[in-house]
Amino acid sequence: MGMVLARGLRFHVVDMGTDDGEPVVMLHGLFTGSIATWYYTVAPELARTRPVRLLDWRGHGLSERPPTGYDSATMVADLAALTGDLPPFAVVGHSFGAVVAVRFARAHPGRVTRLALVDPPFTKIDRKAAEQLVRFDGDGCLAQRATALANETTVLDDLARESLVTAEELRALGDLPVLTVVGADSPFRPSADLVARALPASRRHVLDGGHDLHTTAREPLTRLLAEFLEDSADA
Repeated sequence: MGMVLARGLRFHVVDMGTDDGEPVVMLHGLFTGSIATWYYTVAPELARTRPVRLLDWRGHGLSERPPTGYDSATMVADLAALTGDLPPFAVVGHSFGAVVAVRFARAHPGRVTRLALVDPPFTKIDRKAAEQLVRFDGDGCLAQRATALANETTVLDDLARESLVTAEELRALGDLPVLTVVGADSPFRPSADLVARALPASRRHVLDGGHDLHTTAREPLTRLLAEFLEDSADA
């Protein structure tokens, strides 16, 4: 699709895969995340059997970088605008993309058919762990973009004001099929326990690796997501 105008901004959106099957929309995290998070890792395999839509969040990748709007509520509205042409679809969200995924599913009941949460940041972590997750050092393009995002927008303030996803929010998903995959070495590993307590019927997996499971555990993550998306028994 290339560049799409939505809500007064230019967003970079890429469609992959077949014309048949239930679509899946894959959401990346903040700062160093982009379409590339999924395009060069998990998405090509999933696209063998279904339509896959990838998008750059505002301020990320090739999308326009406005000075404000990096809270989950605004990004839920962005996601609604960028998926309005799709039939009901599955969502895979990594990191903050998982926060947006949960809140989109709640705000738009019936639009989401199943939800895969990849290392979701639903629990508090200490400052040292947070600093390890968000590193802008180096001269690479990703580091430069992340630094510009932090320095030229309200993203850090928006995140500071953002509320954690609660058990009540998760329970409000009802019988929506949910998969949670966390890294054994990730500071967000307790998020899987939160989801399991709130949604006992959900699936839970712990993979070797840290927060960026799409790179540190690419093959097992791909396999888990493919099985979850293809399993019609709980659809």
